[in-house]
Order: sequence, then C-alpha cells, then structure tokens
Amino acid sequence: MSDFKVIRCGTEFGLVIAVTPANATPDTEDAKFYRYATWDIGEHKSEVFNEISKMGAIGYFGGIADGVGFEKEMPTQAFASLEALHQFVTTKRGEYAKKYLEGSTANTTRRQP
Repeated sequence: MSDFKVIRCGTEFGLVIAVTPANATPDTEDAKFYRYATWDIGEHKSEVFNEISKMGAIGYFGGIADGVGFEKEMPTQAFASLEALHQFVTTKRGEYAKKYLEGSTANTTRRQP
C-alpha cells in the first residue's frame, strides 16, 4: 500500500491536493494525484478524494487557484491511506466549523445588537 502526502492545501482545508507515493518528485512517472474539494467539480463529487491528472494538480499552484487560499496548518506527515487523510481533513474542517460557530476565528465579523 502506498502512502499519501498533502502537497497543496487551501484555507480551512476546503481544497486538498495529495500525491502518492509520498516521496514523489516532479519526475516520478507513476505518481498519482488526488483532489478533495468542498464543492463539486465537473463529475467529481464534493468532500471525497478524486484522482486527477498531474497537470490538474499543477494548476492548483498559482493563478486563479490562489483564490482558494493557503492553509497555515498544512500537514507535513505522510498518511497511510486516502481514508486516513480524509479522516484528518474531516476532523480539521470540523474544528474550523466549531471555531467559526463559537465566533473565535479572526475573519469572522459579528454584528453587535
């Protein structure tokens, strides 16, 4: 079984690009890339990891993709499976949602009565 590494992570884990094997370089011919997004993209459903092309992955490193932001707490460890990575992302998104609902995120604006 291969391991997976996050190579791009949007704000609050709304977009995650992962590669396997975790030690892949740009020259690794058999590397596979996966995308998780909180919205549907074409036939790819939201909130699951979908395999994408190498060029598709590269597209998330500049230009219009800057609109998804950059996560400060991007994981550096490898994950044993996509399921383990998905659980990590789901947990982190839950933490952000909880902070948001509690009003403790820096970018949350609350109206005062």
